[in-house]
Amino acid sequence: MAERQTMQKTIIYAALCELANHPTVDMVYERVQRDFPTISKATVYRVLRQMAEQGKILRIPVPEGADHYDHQTHHHFHVCCNSCAKVDDVTMPDPGALEKTVTDSCGYELTGCSVVLQGLCPACRK
Repeated sequence: MAERQTMQKTIIYAALCELANHPTVDMVYERVQRDFPTISKATVYRVLRQMAEQGKILRIPVPEGADHYDHQTHHHFHVCCNSCAKVDDVTMPDPGALEKTVTDSCGYELTGCSVVLQGLCPACRK
């Protein structure tokens, strides 16, 4: 059975795309609330979680912080600021090459790779 595309899902995805800065649930919720105050934070959380599980968006886990979300699902990496938790895309020549160079000694067949680099963003370094 095909999943329904509800108005809430459309609104939440549009907010994620509009923000385009790897927002957290709170950031998406704040954006949605401006135009649609009846949509709850629980709905935003549930929709983003479901979309990430379905591969429609990416969930970016942040150590000791809130998860961030990305509407761009192509294979790429991220960097997270240790101070402010800002997340940015990392440009690399061929992120898929990393997976190809890994040989697993435990018998696993690799199905993907998620890399979140850590450091200090330019604003926090000042």
